[in-house]
Amino acid sequence: MARAIELAQKGQFTTQPNPMVGCVIVKNNQIIGEGWHQVFGGDHAEIKAIKNCKKIFGTKKALQLLKGSTLYVNLEPCSITNNTPPCTDAVSHHGIKKVVCGTLDPNPKINGAGIKLLKNAGIQTVVGVLKQECEALNRIFFINHRQARPYIILKSAQSLDGKIALKNGASSWISNSASRQDTHLMRARVKGILVGKNTVLSDNPALTMRLDRKQLKLLKNAPLPQPIKIILGNLTHLKSAKNIFSNNAKVITASCSKGLSKRNLEHIQYQPKNFLQNLMKDLLERNVTSILVEGGQETLNAFIRNNLFDELVLYTAPIILGNKSLSALNLESPLGIKEASKLKLQAVETFNGDIKATYYA
Repeated sequence: MARAIELAQKGQFTTQPNPMVGCVIVKNNQIIGEGWHQVFGGDHAEIKAIKNCKKIFGTKKALQLLKGSTLYVNLEPCSITNNTPPCTDAVSHHGIKKVVCGTLDPNPKINGAGIKLLKNAGIQTVVGVLKQECEALNRIFFINHRQARPYIILKSAQSLDGKIALKNGASSWISNSASRQDTHLMRARVKGILVGKNTVLSDNPALTMRLDRKQLKLLKNAPLPQPIKIILGNLTHLKSAKNIFSNNAKVITASCSKGLSKRNLEHIQYQPKNFLQNLMKDLLERNVTSILVEGGQETLNAFIRNNLFDELVLYTAPIILGNKSLSALNLESPLGIKEASKLKLQAVETFNGDIKATYYA
């Protein structure tokens, strides 16, 4: 199962809205085939592992080996036809006698149905091996189905005294180049980048992922991930925001008033009540399964106030900007310490003097 998880991670930049899945097939205590879901719309991990077995041993011998084998997979085999046929059919067809999976699929259309089909076909099943690790691997996928919204990462670069910009708004660059390159890795893992309108109009950012296939360790034919750009507010002065439309990028704007729509620019209008919650629902319906929020103080605070985030990532640079500078957060104080929001520290990393802290909500 640990090997299945390791294989699954290879699809971290290319599988969404599908989960990351790896598969290992064992016969007589030896691995006879393995594979992972490489790209959305392509073969699932189980099919890749079966094909890998046939490639290694030849079809005739592979069919003999597969009969009576044990298949390990970090997520329950699918039992529905979507972009590909059900994996349960392939498992049963090849005479695999035992399936060990890490977790059930949170998708209500599958949840437990795949295991039931395998059992009905006379296949022994085991569920829950390295369950916590398997769920952690696909936090995005589980949030999508359990909370019906994208997985939300809030990110900010700040000084030692918690400031994100000088009083005049200057903020380039608080973090160093190594931290910024790490940010592009985060951009590669998400389906959308979200900022406020003021950030777009003042900085004219490109909001692109600027790493190549080699840096991401992608297969040669794998698509290079570029997230959709999401702006809170209307863009009425497009010349001031021309960089976000580079390379015909898809842009979504959202506000409580009418906005401009044109080629590659979609505007969604909402009522003020539950604005962010409704936007998140609509983004998920557009297969934006994860977003990185890189906005300023107002945008970050809005997500935190509405308890709409799963991760908070803070890059802290070894500089001090002073009390008149803009703080990263500006939230109302709780009545007591016990009422304060508490996050779970997940990881601490360093990048040439910058400290990156990742918290889970």
